[in-house]
Parts: sequence; C-alpha cells; structure tokens
Amino acid sequence: MKKSEVLTAVLVQDRLIRLNLRLLEGLLSEIKGDVEESKILADACLDDKEKQVYEKALLMIEENLLLKISEVLDHIYDLYEIFNFDITFLASLPEEIEREIERLDALNSINTKLELILSVIDELLLFEGESEKLKTILTPFRVYREVVEHSISFNKKLWELTFQSS
Repeated sequence: MKKSEVLTAVLVQDRLIRLNLRLLEGLLSEIKGDVEESKILADACLDDKEKQVYEKALLMIEENLLLKISEVLDHIYDLYEIFNFDITFLASLPEEIEREIERLDALNSINTKLELILSVIDELLLFEGESEKLKTILTPFRVYREVVEHSISFNKKLWELTFQSS
C-alpha cells in the first residue's frame, strides 16, 4: 500500500469506529427512554396477561439488550484506544500501520458485535406475537433493529468503497 492508501485506511477506520460508538451511545440512551415510556403505555393499555408478557420483555430489555449494548460499547472503546495507540506509536512506519489495521480488523469486530445486538433484538421481538398491543409497544425496537442492520451494511459498504477505489 502507498502512504496515501494507508492514510485513507486509517481515516476510514477511525471514522467507522467513532460513528459506531456514537450510534450505540445514542441507541443506549434512546432505549432507556423508551423503557420508561413503554412502562406508562403498558400500564395504560395492557390487560393483566399482556402485562405479564410485557414484564418478561422488559426484563429481557434491561438484562440482555442494555447489557449487550454496554458490553459492545466497552469493546469498541477498547478497540479505539488500541487503534489510537498503535497509530501514534507506528506513525512513522506506514507498512506497520497497514499490518496493524489488518490485525485489529475493527470493521469485522464491530460488525460481529452489532450482529449480537441484532440477535438480542430479534429475541425480544418474538414477544410481538403475543398481542397487537405488545407489538405496538415494541415498535421502537423494530426501528432500532433496522438502524443496527443499516449500520452493519454501511460499515461494509464504506470499507469496500474505500478499497475498491485504491
């Protein structure tokens, strides 16, 4: 790789990491707000049986989804820390930076973690089948699923475009 290609790879990887961090931070914040809002909706709209199912869904959100997003955020922050250290340390050696970018494989690492979040959301969305009201209350999670899915696609496409043009 030429120096300009290495620099492009560094800049793309840096942006991908940061964009995914911001996405997941926003997702975490939105989901916490939606949990509070959905509690109010559940109290107002659901019968006792539906509330029991909703409480199971809520438990899954709080124990699985929020935890998984936090774990993925921690992983990406660690990855970003390593990435920044390596870039700083190896700044004068483009061939070493290239090897380090390949070794870190941030894109695949992030996308693999995003896939884990998708699987938790998919599991949560199984509760939609219980009633139309539950489906309505869980609507934001279908939106979040799409956002995460688009993020995975965006990451791949941007990475591919970067290296097709090289």
